[in-house]
Amino acid sequence: MASVSDALAALLADLDPDTLVGPDAAALYADFAKVERLGVAGKTLLAPRIATSGQWEAEGHRSPAGLLATLEGGSAGQAKRTLATGQLLGSLPSVEEALRQGKLSGQKAAEITDAAALDPRAETELLAGSEHESLQATKERCQRSRATSTSHDPMAAAQRVHAKRHFSHWTDAQGSFCYQGSDTPERGAALLARLLPAANRLRSARRAAATDPPRDGAPADPPHEPDAALRADALFLLVTGGRATSPTTEVALATADDLVDRPAPVTVMVRVDRDALLRGHAEPGELCELDGHGPIPVPLAKALATDAFWSVVFTEAGDIKAVSHLGRTINQKLRTALTFRDRTCVVPGCAMPYGLEIDHVKEMEFGGATTLDNLALLCTHHHRLKTYDGWILQRNGPTDEDPRWSFTPQPPFGQGPDLGLDRPDHDRPPEATPRK
Repeated sequence: MASVSDALAALLADLDPDTLVGPDAAALYADFAKVERLGVAGKTLLAPRIATSGQWEAEGHRSPAGLLATLEGGSAGQAKRTLATGQLLGSLPSVEEALRQGKLSGQKAAEITDAAALDPRAETELLAGSEHESLQATKERCQRSRATSTSHDPMAAAQRVHAKRHFSHWTDAQGSFCYQGSDTPERGAALLARLLPAANRLRSARRAAATDPPRDGAPADPPHEPDAALRADALFLLVTGGRATSPTTEVALATADDLVDRPAPVTVMVRVDRDALLRGHAEPGELCELDGHGPIPVPLAKALATDAFWSVVFTEAGDIKAVSHLGRTINQKLRTALTFRDRTCVVPGCAMPYGLEIDHVKEMEFGGATTLDNLALLCTHHHRLKTYDGWILQRNGPTDEDPRWSFTPQPPFGQGPDLGLDRPDHDRPPEATPRK
């Protein structure tokens, strides 16, 4: 290793890029990239041994990642990822061999090992073509594999993502307002479906304004604004409900009145196989994902269709067999009646007036109709409980004036409300009383 390092250092000392023609510079760059991949492979193979040897503790570090980060001059987070990848290689011989041959970058190796660890049978398939495809393509294939692996619970994974949602902000040294965060893919897709068109309208409006005769003191040719700046302006307008040259958005937090005149739902494309949709979950090789955002659980795909138009593509053995456009949106008359009845979230004790969503009390796939007696307004929190955690919304009142809603958790298996198994013996029906 010392001689290899010295030889590489001597090469770099003499390297004068300006003396190289384009093809030679590109070829040399590719050689350095392979050396880099081999270096990552060496670190990945050695990291688990450093962890088990206790050398990190002997050198006064709190964790193995602390020593690894110090040795390479990088972040502890990246060192943890390298260590985690190395620890998974023992059960993935094909991935380890590809790594030793310098075929995988550190990021590709991490993605493939994470996915293959959940389903080792997919190891060969995940490796196929990964050497020459883009990192994004590898990530997408690994996301699909993770979403349909036998040890992966898509609903539990979606709940974990939702639980980790956050928005953080701070002021940097120059006084700029900075922010970052994460959220669920369906909420991210809905945000982008509003944000990107708003940014495009801003661009068009400002280009049109630039062609008008300049006013006194106004610059004749306004500076070009990058896409990132326009997205920042569009986000501000979306959140504050402000206006540019033309209206750009609806009110950020929907009230009951906002739902009446809400414009057509945003277009969020869901790719889902017909068999997965009918079955209720995706199996290996099947798709259920937000286009451009990764896999989602099938129940979430159904929930997204509560107030939307679906473009359904039926496939068989990879070939498109039929295309159908299904309208499931709720007309304005029904919206008016619904918001007249439900001014707030209908869950007893909630009464949240903002962030309201329309819910089918009995889901459409189970025969629920798009009628007033089968619709209700729920806040985002209770709508999510009903969609993901099996909570049951039920109308008990006799009239629209007095609907009397109940909202209860799903009972344990075998203890449905009609069985009587969750009541004392003297209250149970005779057929539910256990024999002694």
